[in-house]
Amino acid sequence: MPDSAIVAVTELAADSHSVITRSQAAAHLSDKRIATAVRTGWLDQPYPGVLSVAGSVESFEQRLRAATLAVPDHAAASHRSAARLHGLDGFEQERLIELSVDSAHRWRFGGDVVAHHVAALGRADVTEIDGIAVTTLARTLCDLGSVCRPDLVAQALTSARRNGCSLRWLRSAAERLHRPGQSGTGRLMRLLDAIPTEGRVSESWFEELLARCLDDPRIGELTAQHVVVDADGGFVARVDLAVPCVKLAIEAHSKRHHFGPQAEAADADRDLRLAACGWEVIYLGWHATKSPAEVVDLVAAVVDARTEVADTPNAEKSDR
Repeated sequence: MPDSAIVAVTELAADSHSVITRSQAAAHLSDKRIATAVRTGWLDQPYPGVLSVAGSVESFEQRLRAATLAVPDHAAASHRSAARLHGLDGFEQERLIELSVDSAHRWRFGGDVVAHHVAALGRADVTEIDGIAVTTLARTLCDLGSVCRPDLVAQALTSARRNGCSLRWLRSAAERLHRPGQSGTGRLMRLLDAIPTEGRVSESWFEELLARCLDDPRIGELTAQHVVVDADGGFVARVDLAVPCVKLAIEAHSKRHHFGPQAEAADADRDLRLAACGWEVIYLGWHATKSPAEVVDLVAAVVDARTEVADTPNAEKSDR
């Protein structure tokens, strides 16, 4: 018959990435049995006072929860680790274990854990995601600027805005946390200052990258999420980017939204309807963001060609 105490501890750990505190285990096992479990290898002890079930599948969340429990109530996942937990674009594959720790409780983690000792880690700046203490979205965006490239911070802010994050909340947090010389809060406030003049939020970071790559006077003004209508005003399609003056549509061709038979069939049908209205559609993939100069030259050539055709008298067009 299974040992009921062991079953209870295992089930408790299963609900929290196979990681619990020693005090949680003590509710079911004596100190002697816990010590025996660690010695015999049934339980691991990654940090003093923190236990994990041996043989469990290691995950990012497991490593992160164990590290935060090493300094209970005084540490939280932060910076890039927090960005992943919050689901911010650009951090989906982040593996770095990064924490903010109250400076009054300095702790040497060692290994691959990056600890930022902060003056204070108040309740207003900490929340919980999937059982892991983590800095709030606003605090995370304030911190990212001190460890990430500006474009990654802008990408994270864009995804937060797309999910309905309050700009007033972000600015309030940035102003509250800002100190002279702090790069993270300063960078976030500059990005927030630019929002009133940048227009709508792109539906994807890929779309925004393409718009930046194509910001060239030879191409003309681009319109994001442009709606095309027919001669009677009926809806034809909505395209990622457009140069309306020459009826050129530019689609961000990502595997997420344009892959598979159904997506390809829908694209083909939409492209035919656009062609019937005189529009041309070109698709740009991720390589466009890697070699923008070459792509800009090619798109500019397409714009020039369509401008030339548009300026050609109808009589000359019919002779071709």
